[in-house]
Amino acid sequence: MAEMSRQFAKKIAIDCSRHSPCIELAYVDRGAGPALILIHGLDGSGWSWRQQIEEMSKAYRVIALDLRGLGQSGYRAEENITIRAFADDVIALLQALGIEQGHFCGHCLGGMIILEIFVRFSSLIQSLTLADTTAFFPPPQILGEFLSHFDHLDMPAWARFMTPRLLRQGAPEALTDEVVKNISSTSRAVYRQALIATFQADYRWLLPLIDLPTLVLVGEEDRATPWGYARYLQSRISNSTLQVVPNAGHLAHRENPQEFNRQLGLHLRRGQDSM
Repeated sequence: MAEMSRQFAKKIAIDCSRHSPCIELAYVDRGAGPALILIHGLDGSGWSWRQQIEEMSKAYRVIALDLRGLGQSGYRAEENITIRAFADDVIALLQALGIEQGHFCGHCLGGMIILEIFVRFSSLIQSLTLADTTAFFPPPQILGEFLSHFDHLDMPAWARFMTPRLLRQGAPEALTDEVVKNISSTSRAVYRQALIATFQADYRWLLPLIDLPTLVLVGEEDRATPWGYARYLQSRISNSTLQVVPNAGHLAHRENPQEFNRQLGLHLRRGQDSM
């Protein structure tokens, strides 16, 4: 694991809408074979996928990045944090690495970023895995309630508020501490903009247009994006299956990585066999 952590020191300069070069993205590129791109949520970083990187890199070329302003990736205050900007960064990284197509797996915000990539560069995507995510957040007033609470707390206090809502009851203390530490260290400005972008996103119109193999995964105790959100995705995407990850909340890939990896591996193999 220490060796893998050092691999996140890889960085690449990319352009933004108003700056060239703009920021540096931190990423890991491990393994060989078909590309598997892992996109984390607002609560995490590329390092959050380490248990998937370790397992999936045995058969795939795994790319996991830190989204702009998160983890070790750069951020410019004058460049807005939007789902489209996140998607542009992923696309720029893949182009720089010479990856023309791959399997995409995204958690929460990362799932929405994949949907945005599909809107603009569907040819990049061989299959989708949408983990503990949604196409939209009903009802509209949720964002106002979140921001009202967020704006009265510092980041450590917000982290302590959010973490129990992300993890299942009885989650390991080490994981709880890691999530609290990760959220606490996030830039307040970046987190707030990303929170707004996430809650304002609406990809309901897109779902019937997705015709690629799609796996929808949800932790059985997910309270942030619960079963109803997952069922909605599965019911609107024609070539999709829904699988529940037991003994897991919103962070299913971290709380039960063995079952998450098993389901992801089966999905990827089915996708390869159908090509």
